[in-house]
Amino acid sequence: PEMIHGTTSSHRRHACTTGAMALLLLPLLATVLQAQTAPDFDVRARRITAYFDTAAAPGILGAAVRYHTRRDLPEADSLFLHSRELTQPRGDMFWMYVVIGTYLHGKGVMSAQAEAAARKVWKTYFPYRGDTENHWCLYYTSLYLAAESWPGLPGSEWYNGRSSDENLREAREYLVHWVALTTSIGQGEFDSPTYLPEYVIPMTLLAQFAKDPAMKQRGRMMLEYLYADFATDHLDGMYLGGNARDGATTVFNPRTAAAAEFAHLYFGAPATAVSGWTVFSALSDFRLPAIIVDIANDTTRATLARERKRVRNVIRYGDERNPPVYKTTYRTGDYGLSSLQGGILQPIQQHTWSVRFKGAKPYSTIFGLHPYWSGRELAMFFPEQEKVLTDDVIKSKGTYAKDTKWTGSSPYERVFQHRNTLIALYDIPAGTTSEHIDLFFPKTLDERIVDSSGWILCRAGDTYIGVHPLQRGEWMRLPEDEDNHRFRSAHPQNGYIVEVRSKTEIGGFKAFSERCVSRTPFFQLRTGRVSATYTSIDGDLLKFAFPDTRHEN
Repeated sequence: PEMIHGTTSSHRRHACTTGAMALLLLPLLATVLQAQTAPDFDVRARRITAYFDTAAAPGILGAAVRYHTRRDLPEADSLFLHSRELTQPRGDMFWMYVVIGTYLHGKGVMSAQAEAAARKVWKTYFPYRGDTENHWCLYYTSLYLAAESWPGLPGSEWYNGRSSDENLREAREYLVHWVALTTSIGQGEFDSPTYLPEYVIPMTLLAQFAKDPAMKQRGRMMLEYLYADFATDHLDGMYLGGNARDGATTVFNPRTAAAAEFAHLYFGAPATAVSGWTVFSALSDFRLPAIIVDIANDTTRATLARERKRVRNVIRYGDERNPPVYKTTYRTGDYGLSSLQGGILQPIQQHTWSVRFKGAKPYSTIFGLHPYWSGRELAMFFPEQEKVLTDDVIKSKGTYAKDTKWTGSSPYERVFQHRNTLIALYDIPAGTTSEHIDLFFPKTLDERIVDSSGWILCRAGDTYIGVHPLQRGEWMRLPEDEDNHRFRSAHPQNGYIVEVRSKTEIGGFKAFSERCVSRTPFFQLRTGRVSATYTSIDGDLLKFAFPDTRHEN
């Protein structure tokens, strides 16, 4: 993407869209540009695989590493045969990918007994297909590779009663459809710090082991697509929000998300704890084109990226099956401010906006939300009866119906971002499940000043953040926040202004603070009539009326 040099002009920008064009161009780039250099990647990959090549980490992934290195094969067979995945299979599509991945790494070197056990378990254990995009990506990629591995078998030899040919055809049809959908109108579970593995792992296995050259190429192209998408939103190991899905705690401690492990392996970001998520990537022969690594690590210039994603399939209470999602990301070497337009774009774990900043400290983010929940929201996307859905979701996502949660969508929230300035507005009807908004401020900030002008002025190293709530609120410290700071405002018609700058952009924290406090937003906060007019510290005039009237200069 074209880069923005400096911050003096608000009109020099480039819209970078990750779509079908990127999918077409990246394989070409890979042929004409240097691939990711081996030594650094290989060192990081060995760090991951070495952990699973020791007695400290027994289990099926230990077998996969030994099979891949062709070392200690009797021990690999023993680990595979005695693994929970073969002796007590469970986990559905998460079981599928780890079993077929280990089998394919061991194919040709594993014992006849291990080969037979792997084949048998695909006949006797019936994995659930799941109901989300990541579930189906895992399920159908695993089924495709399994059907390729054991061709020509009748339905009696498969858990679902379908023949090898039938399973191969169904899996291929879904994967071709998913690739086309993703590269035309976008992913549904897009830019997820916690669910990135569920897409890059199956595509890694497809790229490495698919026998059909066209499917192998799809796997490689989708890996480049997914990592290019991550690269534009990457900062110091963090996936910049907004995100379709984020975790209950990773949302405020972003370097602990699973995406950080892949950022370390592929981008060279700071090392993280080793987990099983990255094992198959570390064993893979896939390497990123150098241009994608460079985009991920560019700290010299400010970039503005605009992307289109999609809402996951709407099955009730909507006029479109996949309404568009618009994401804006402004990134410098010190911070990234990123946002979605607001509204219900993904149930349960949506993260609408945040600023995340560079540095070694945890909790390196500031963000806000309306902690909304309802059976109606869930019934938009899930087929079960509305009255039972909330209780069902709470069984696996325990924070969903809590007014202290830090993830979630709201039909009463809208966001307007212009470069490194953001306005959020809320118009919450009486009787809503929660009638307040919350803002997260980390305890690890170097400075947090509550100014009499209404601005909350924060410094995190060389990043400066100003937040101006439009209504009064109170400061809280709750156990679930890990002793961080929560600003809560209980006014249903509400909003705030956010300004973010770095030392190189504005000179210093004092200059930034003075520029903020000299500005007062003009706003109207009445039921059905919520709006704000604000001139940014760069002089840009922004007019925003809930829900979707936005004017820039």
